[in-house]
Amino acid sequence: MVRRNTTLREELVKHFSAKREPLRRGWVRQMRAKGLLEGLTLQEIETESRILYTMCLDCLETGQYDSALACTRRRTKQGVLGGQTPEQIMDRLAMLHDVCRKSLFRRYRDEVDRLAKLFDLYAPVANRLQTLIVFACVEERERMDRGEMSQLRMLVKAGMILSAKLSLEDVLQRIANMACKLTNARYAALGVLDGKGGLSRFITAGVDEATRQAIGAPPAGKGILAVLIREVKPLRLKNLTGDPRAHGFPPHHPPMNSFLGVPVVSKGKVLGNLYLTGKQGADEFSEEDEALAMTLAAQAAIALENANLYEELRRSYDELKQSQQLLVRQEKLASLGRLAAGLAHELNNPLSSVAGFAEALQRRVETEELSDPSALAEVGQYVTMIQNEVTRAAAIVRRLLDFARQREPTFSPVDVYDVVLNAVSFVERQASLENQQIVVTPFPDGSVVLADTQMLQQVFLNLLTNALDAIESGGEIRIYAHHRREVIEPALEQEWLDVFVSDTGSGISPENLPRVFDPFFTTKEVDKGTGLGLAISQSLVEQHKGTIEVQSKGVGKGAVVIVSLPLAERSGRLGGVVTRP
Repeated sequence: MVRRNTTLREELVKHFSAKREPLRRGWVRQMRAKGLLEGLTLQEIETESRILYTMCLDCLETGQYDSALACTRRRTKQGVLGGQTPEQIMDRLAMLHDVCRKSLFRRYRDEVDRLAKLFDLYAPVANRLQTLIVFACVEERERMDRGEMSQLRMLVKAGMILSAKLSLEDVLQRIANMACKLTNARYAALGVLDGKGGLSRFITAGVDEATRQAIGAPPAGKGILAVLIREVKPLRLKNLTGDPRAHGFPPHHPPMNSFLGVPVVSKGKVLGNLYLTGKQGADEFSEEDEALAMTLAAQAAIALENANLYEELRRSYDELKQSQQLLVRQEKLASLGRLAAGLAHELNNPLSSVAGFAEALQRRVETEELSDPSALAEVGQYVTMIQNEVTRAAAIVRRLLDFARQREPTFSPVDVYDVVLNAVSFVERQASLENQQIVVTPFPDGSVVLADTQMLQQVFLNLLTNALDAIESGGEIRIYAHHRREVIEPALEQEWLDVFVSDTGSGISPENLPRVFDPFFTTKEVDKGTGLGLAISQSLVEQHKGTIEVQSKGVGKGAVVIVSLPLAERSGRLGGVVTRP
């Protein structure tokens, strides 16, 4: 029986060997007709068909499958990675078996028994060979899936780096490190352009600190690096040093052969380049490596674009802050100008008293003997009165200087009632001269907020001067306050201080009410206001985490300004936030 099978096997091998080229060419024609050879060159078709045909013949002749399995694994790997799917490889092999069976049928169709025996001998070999193909394809697919999952995890991690609170240097360094891992490169670098044809940053991966120090200064963007900067497209080289455009390496530089460079581009603007050298496990970088590098370069572009946007935002913020400080200073100077008349009258009273007491002293010195005890006592009284008036005048000037002084804001616990009284002291003399009345009702106990005294004083001084401009002779301004609790969470409440500044003045029309906080908006006469008072007051209040609101029922019906500020720590409670029972 064994001898008979051996004879049949030899007959099969002899038949397929003799018909090798006709069967192979017929097999190729059928595969082409079925579209199974698309994407392959003529050379690749010839090589592929010969390898598979020979592998099938070897299995028939030897009955061994080890070499076939090794060959199948190699071909499957090359096929999958070369764009040929496992299904395409299976379909080609199935078509080969069909061609072989038809060939046997044509040769032995008049010998039915012999044909059946040959089919019985050939079928297990063909089926096992197909099984090997399936096994190799599944094995390769699993390997690729693991690799793709690993790459996917790395790319997701690269995306997460952009959202982490890291410096630009750290983000670029991590992207360079990932580029090495994903493409299996020995070295990587990220060069950031300086806008002048050179590099402002050069982040490396795979080079230790000692080697980096030995190499010295980073590259200036010449040679192959200059080609990338100039041409703005990916560049793959099998031998970097052999390229005529290369400028060579400085002393102590590690040797590098294969090279891959891709541009870092954002919105059509080249920001830099990602460089990879020393492909491990292959002679050169592949198209897949190039695609991965392009993805990482896009991540680097986002990081650089974010850094540029942040820098522009920071500059704009600094400019805005300077402009705001200038506006606050100008409004403060305007307030000082409006206060000048009232303060001049207020200073005139103590100065007049000083002048009168000094004149009386002079008369006593000229007409009376100062050795008399009663005369000395009267002189002492005059001197005390002069000192008191001088102290009073000095206090007025000091308040004015404190208000005008420019300094950095400092936040500390401040009693708002005291701040309001101090602001009122600046304008009460002017108000009395115009027959205007300012009434301040004592605030509730504990009306303390975390504030900058000078900033808060300017807020209330702006509100008072606006109110005085709005009311006529005989008008009234009232200032009062109360505490309020606001539920911010089911178990938490915020305590607020609401300060009301109401007047009986000209009021605000409904169409103008939404615009009162717009910078430079004013309904006052020319040279009587800048239109910045309320806008600046709003900014100052918001810096204290508070709010400001203006209410009016219409023209001629007065107005109310409500300043709401969070109460400071009180009875062991921080920032006015309390836990509800």
